Amino acid sequence: MSPTIPKTQTAAIVASSGASIQVKHDHPVKTQAELAPGECLVKLDCTGVCHTDLHAAAGDWPIPTKSPLIGGHEGVGVIVAIGDHTTGSPVNVGDRVGIKWLADSCLNCEQCRTGLEQNCVEAKLSGYTVDGTFSQYVVRKQVDFCDKRTD
Repeated sequence: MSPTIPKTQTAAIVASSGASIQVKHDHPVKTQAELAPGECLVKLDCTGVCHTDLHAAAGDWPIPTKSPLIGGHEGVGVIVAIGDHTTGSPVNVGDRVGIKWLADSCLNCEQCRTGLEQNCVEAKLSGYTVDGTFSQYVVRKQVDFCDKRTD
């Protein structure tokens, strides 16, 4: 039986660089049908707060942030949906996974092929260039970037 996915969630959102964080109780949640191949939806159990989150909110680093932005790049939760036509997934619905700083990379460049994905010019960063874990649900573009937890 598939988990029930609500239409909305609570999320901490920075509307624009330097703005105050606003807690919204009506932020939309992607449905399973809206997930692209390779995407998964994670229901978060917990999130961490890091000083990097303050820089993302303030917009005082040289790399621009997504705007509006849901911050947070550390979280643990359970996969509740995976996009249709996802092949070779290392994780399944019901798996407990960790969300980390690196949300996505090309997986094809020299940096990625040698295990240095964080240096990929196409890298996407949780809670910085893509929405992060200060929410009840988070979408990850590639199931490869969810680390399966056994704890």
